[in-house]
Amino acid sequence: MSKLVVVIQCHLVMNRCSGYPCMDAFYKREGAFASYEEDVRYMPVTCGGCCGAEVAAKLENLTKHLKRRGERKEDVVVHFASCVCSDNSHRPPCPHLDYMRQIAERKGYSVVLGSYISNAATKKREAGIYKTF
Repeated sequence: MSKLVVVIQCHLVMNRCSGYPCMDAFYKREGAFASYEEDVRYMPVTCGGCCGAEVAAKLENLTKHLKRRGERKEDVVVHFASCVCSDNSHRPPCPHLDYMRQIAERKGYSVVLGSYISNAATKKREAGIYKTF
């Protein structure tokens, strides 16, 4: 089971969003975070901006620090925040999501799509205004 959840948020969206809703959903174990045990840690990062190539450097750095501390990347799950992988009030899904996902998987990390989804976004998905991921 995971010991660390890394949430990759959109660098551009972070100019508008503090990331609080994703963090709050994690600590309340809601939505995409419902199955995580209480001792799992949370680490937010951004993609680094378009085209998301900085994800590779950030995950390499994470791998280095995990090794130094005797932790395993198999105990890490990378979530792409909803601002990256779905229609939302900030923007449509990231056009570079598949590229970033391939980077994370190639680096040996498990990937999950989604984090926090607002009630308003849920209603728009149900109405067919926003697409699901």
